[in-house]
Amino acid sequence: MQKYKYNPEDFRHMQLLGEDIENYYAALSEYKKNGNLQNRFTFLDKWETLFFSFKHREVEGFFMPFDADEMRDYIEDLTRGRI
Repeated sequence: MQKYKYNPEDFRHMQLLGEDIENYYAALSEYKKNGNLQNRFTFLDKWETLFFSFKHREVEGFFMPFDADEMRDYIEDLTRGRI
């Protein structure tokens, strides 16, 4: 299994963020194994949910804008296959 930069367990104290990270990683893994259309839609849905979850935690004051941007950039790079 690939080691990711952000561990879902480190974010369990923030409402739903740990789960959103975990769901994104699981969908990414499944999509990499089988890139069928259903897995692609599921993966993109989890990516979008996580993207906005980072944004919401930023607005709520859990993250500084720079940190939230870094997290979104990392997820974007994973999504695009750059990592």
